[in-house]
Amino acid sequence: MDFEQKVPFSLESEQAVLGSILLDPELIGKASLMLKPEYFYSEKHKEIFAAMLELSNLGHTIEGVMLLEKLRENGSFETSEEKEYLLKLAEASSMIGDVTYYAKIVAEKAMLREVIDYSRELNSLCLENQNLPSVLEYAERRLNNISGNRQNMTLHKLSDLVKSELERLNELKLDTAGKFSQIKMGISALDNFMGGFNRSDLVLLAGRPGMGKTSFALNIAYNIASSTQNNPKLSVVFFSLEMSREQLARRIISSTVLIDSKKMLTGAVSEDEWDDIYKFWHDDLNDVNLLFDDTSMITVAEMKAKLRRVKNLGMVMIDYLQLMSSGKKIDNRVQEIGEITRSLKIMAKELNVPVILCSQLSRSIEQRKDDNKVPRLSDLRDSGSIEQDADIVIFLSRPEYYDKETDQKNICEVIIEKNRHGAPGKVPIYWDGAHTAFRTLSNSEPQAL
Repeated sequence: MDFEQKVPFSLESEQAVLGSILLDPELIGKASLMLKPEYFYSEKHKEIFAAMLELSNLGHTIEGVMLLEKLRENGSFETSEEKEYLLKLAEASSMIGDVTYYAKIVAEKAMLREVIDYSRELNSLCLENQNLPSVLEYAERRLNNISGNRQNMTLHKLSDLVKSELERLNELKLDTAGKFSQIKMGISALDNFMGGFNRSDLVLLAGRPGMGKTSFALNIAYNIASSTQNNPKLSVVFFSLEMSREQLARRIISSTVLIDSKKMLTGAVSEDEWDDIYKFWHDDLNDVNLLFDDTSMITVAEMKAKLRRVKNLGMVMIDYLQLMSSGKKIDNRVQEIGEITRSLKIMAKELNVPVILCSQLSRSIEQRKDDNKVPRLSDLRDSGSIEQDADIVIFLSRPEYYDKETDQKNICEVIIEKNRHGAPGKVPIYWDGAHTAFRTLSNSEPQAL
């Protein structure tokens, strides 16, 4: 059996679609939502459907004589046999009931052929290119494009969407497992102001070096992974492109067991502190699924491949953006950062979890002549697309860092500069530098921006 016979296609379904439109020109509307000319396997059928679309777009009725003229304008269907073929299409479709049934078959066969082409290209790429990350990135991107084409073949009616929303609201009302709840950060002042993180959000956590971005992200990651509110317990994956997994573990011990971070570096812990660490390891971590990956220059495609294997994934942390690679040859770093943030937003949507992305701010804060060192959106480094792609932008700022005489000792201002789901604002919280921990202040009051 030769290869042509193995290619997925259905000439009968293609004929049924085209013949149905010839009998009822109004059906072009339904068909065009599901099909493109290239979805047809037969070259004749591609030409016929393209001519039908052209007539429809020009406001003309799709009928035999006009269609034949349009086809001949385009340089085809010159012979009498081809004219007869158009008549037979209409005759063969006289009993067709639902054109969408056959259009779906045509579209699915086209997707299968595209998968075959994709597998050939991937095979060649694997043989020619030994760079595994770039091969995996291409494979995932191409397959997502094919899947996306299939998902976007139809439009969605408002009544159907409202019905789905009613079903979701009913599930939400009866939900006892936290399936639809916002994901709480475990810092009550912030949770009270923001409500938590929404699934599928890309959250940008930005600040200058020394503000505590990594510690803040670690605090939140541990709080979520260990929260008693999550049933089943949520898994949190922390991608660290700067610090090693051992360094991160030391910080969590320091912030959770409350052992001075300097002692964790020197090993000068007391017997009591040693017992506390052992108890923390033995008793408190059994149900905490906080996972670390310290691969340098990791790509979004590599992250996705790892995340899809994680059960009950609840959140992804990435520290930090400027150390990431797109896996592509992009000379312009601004464009590459834009590619990365767009891919991360898509990843958050696909996995339906919040993705918290740490990012550096530019030195422009220190270079300001006035005393105002509060971060602004314009301080984001490398690309304006960072602000555009993020659903929430959070800045960390510690007044004491710039002014040693300030009365705001050990205070960190959490500035919610952008919030698609609520109001922006500023929430002061306590910064425990010795234990690299953040906590709610007893008199913490949020302020509007």
